[in-house]
Amino acid sequence: MLDATENHLADQLLRDSILSGDRGAAEGLFRREMESVYEFVHYRVGRQQAIAEDVVQDTFVTAFERLETYDGRSTLHTWICGIARNKIREYRRKRKTTSIEQILADSDADIDAILSHLETEPLPDWVVEHEETAELVGATLSSLPPDYREALVSKYVDGLSVAQIGGRTGRSEKAAESMLHRARLSFSRVFQLLAGKRGKHA
Repeated sequence: MLDATENHLADQLLRDSILSGDRGAAEGLFRREMESVYEFVHYRVGRQQAIAEDVVQDTFVTAFERLETYDGRSTLHTWICGIARNKIREYRRKRKTTSIEQILADSDADIDAILSHLETEPLPDWVVEHEETAELVGATLSSLPPDYREALVSKYVDGLSVAQIGGRTGRSEKAAESMLHRARLSFSRVFQLLAGKRGKHA
């Protein structure tokens, strides 16, 4: 399992490969990030598929155009999502947004802080069990790093064991358990943030 420093270094090497003209590396980055960036955008544009697809396409065009400015201080995923946020702001300026869109847009800085400074909190079981929370669950998942989202979906949607999650992701059982723990903490904190802000908008 790569730590944060190794992840950033790997992303810098990937950037260099793309900038040197390696088309396969560029396609690999797009395949790796496209789904998670789409999920990130989808809830922030009111779950409108056509608009989300346009924003994602525009995001990747801009990302490849500006790839030489990526300095490795964050992961490529975080950097690309930063571009997506700017594209979403451009979209929001053109129309009146719905509540969940506004909440997500207003919460991005808080979400980043949560993901950077985790505290030990259990994941409330009811969060993933009640239909009326589906929109907030989706919005929360869209805000998490891809490996956290994949771990939670594998556990709570696909019903995989920790050992199976480790096998799916190429991690040891202990590493998979640690990642799932961090994913639950992240989900709980972000969900509670969004739920609290939605309550203020109700």
